[in-house]
Amino acid sequence: MTRSIRLQIAAMAPHYRTAVQLVIMSLMTDPVPPDAKPLDIEELDHAHYVVTRDDMTVYYLLMGETIVINNVHPDS
Repeated sequence: MTRSIRLQIAAMAPHYRTAVQLVIMSLMTDPVPPDAKPLDIEELDHAHYVVTRDDMTVYYLLMGETIVINNVHPDS
């Protein structure tokens, strides 16, 4: 996660911070959960996804076993 994403999460209300942390932690165990929607044409080495859960939307890039969080925002 970049510093700007960390600051963005830190500025959220506590219940949103908890929700986004739970989503990110779940991606660590299952990088492409059933509710993940592909955003881009998947390449052999990377793919862009979006996951919406617990009033949070997380956009991320999956490169092999590496997850790069691109954006997070509350769904309100």
